[in-house]
Amino acid sequence: MDKVRDLYEFAEELREKVDIVEYISQYVKLKKRGKNYMGLCPFHPDKNPSFSVSREKGLFHCFGCGAGGNIYHFIMKIEGVDFVKAVEILTKWAGVEIPKYKVSKEKGEIFNLHEIFTSFFEKLLHENKEVMNYLKKRGLKEEIISKFRLGYAPEDISFFLKKKSIKPELFKKTGLYPFSHFKGRLIFPIFDSVGRIIGFSGRTLKDEEPKYINSGESVFKKREALYGIFQAKGSILKKREVILVEGYMDVIMLHQNGIENTVSSMGTSFTIDQGRILKRFAGRIYICFDPDIGGISGTKRALDIAETLNFNVRIVEIPGNLDPDEYVLKNGKESFFELLKDAPDVVTFLWSEAEKAHKNDESSVPLVKDLIEIAKRIKDQTKRFEVIRKIAERTKFPEDIILNEIKRGKKKKRKNETILEQKDLLEREFLSAIVKNERFFSIIKDEIDESYFFTERYRELYKKISSNLTKGVLEEDSTYRAMFREDNDVSEEVCFDIFRRFKLRYLTR
Repeated sequence: MDKVRDLYEFAEELREKVDIVEYISQYVKLKKRGKNYMGLCPFHPDKNPSFSVSREKGLFHCFGCGAGGNIYHFIMKIEGVDFVKAVEILTKWAGVEIPKYKVSKEKGEIFNLHEIFTSFFEKLLHENKEVMNYLKKRGLKEEIISKFRLGYAPEDISFFLKKKSIKPELFKKTGLYPFSHFKGRLIFPIFDSVGRIIGFSGRTLKDEEPKYINSGESVFKKREALYGIFQAKGSILKKREVILVEGYMDVIMLHQNGIENTVSSMGTSFTIDQGRILKRFAGRIYICFDPDIGGISGTKRALDIAETLNFNVRIVEIPGNLDPDEYVLKNGKESFFELLKDAPDVVTFLWSEAEKAHKNDESSVPLVKDLIEIAKRIKDQTKRFEVIRKIAERTKFPEDIILNEIKRGKKKKRKNETILEQKDLLEREFLSAIVKNERFFSIIKDEIDESYFFTERYRELYKKISSNLTKGVLEEDSTYRAMFREDNDVSEEVCFDIFRRFKLRYLTR
């Protein structure tokens, strides 16, 4: 029986059994209006309910942005996943068995083991009065400990592996290998946005470094992981706002106090991948890192990424040199909400930081340079001119000089961007040529290697394509052909012309 057809048959049967209203209600507050249910659309800023769900038809539609379809279309759009993953998500929610042919056996076993270990660690934590007392002293209640499924790792795991008949070679592929890194530590399971346990973080309970140890890269990829995303997703979607903090305890304490749209980047290194995940759920981001040097530096990097992704960015400044969890524990959630309300935008925050950095400078030139960089960030011309006037008033520099400096910087940036675009274009042309003309590749393959590529993504792509071409298996993988299907077919003569330009660029750089 055809496996793809089987999947669609299973998906259709499941779609007919589940209640689309009940499922979507996890993300959208729906009210019955006639036969249908209405709410605020989760896919665009919506002040008046324009999002309609029909239980009878099993469909949703937004009269504002036009989004619509069945329950799988909703899951794919809200979670940013493909059809197969959408079926898996709905299957898990419905509590039915997913067809075995659609589960990656090894990944499925790893996720299953992560669940088994998490349950085991939870049990050990609740039996360990010393560690439970430590958590209670930190202000955590039983309910929140259970919500985030905190646990405790024993000194030795071999007896448990033997008891559960877990094979050593499979254990090595889990997020707990090598176990010596985690033993005797408080364990924080890390979930993905659909509730699978992808990895772990272990916090020392002694005075030792490192304080935290994370799982190695496997099904866990730190650049894509956000601590608390599974627990926070519903609240983020309802508010269309997310609060980004550094630490695990920050997330847990804020959730305990009803501030449930909070996630952690697990340190100050907020990545573009993490940002893209959050962008699926929110339009505004509050960056709330610790008020130390590392936190401020991390905030500046994070706001750059957030602005690149077109978030509405606010920076939460916590007084008293307190971390977010300490502040909420000491002052309560209402006080924290006031911080959110007063949180400055990017320009205001960076201006304040520039003033602090140059308060003891004898010359105003360094300050002017920093303030000009801030003005360059502003896309709206009216707002930019307002900031230019403000810079002139603050530094006594003439407005026309400031404006000319900004224009000169923009021209230089455009020139650099044009050079980068030209490099990208030539590399893409070359990859398209070798994919569409394998004979050409066989002739030139020994003359170049990946070092000829400036762009990392094309460098990595070349390594994969050339490997497949050398093995003669490119035909078996339609991915690369699909990638360049929009490009025109090229003759061998054109291929060699592209190659000459490509090689010349490398030799003259």
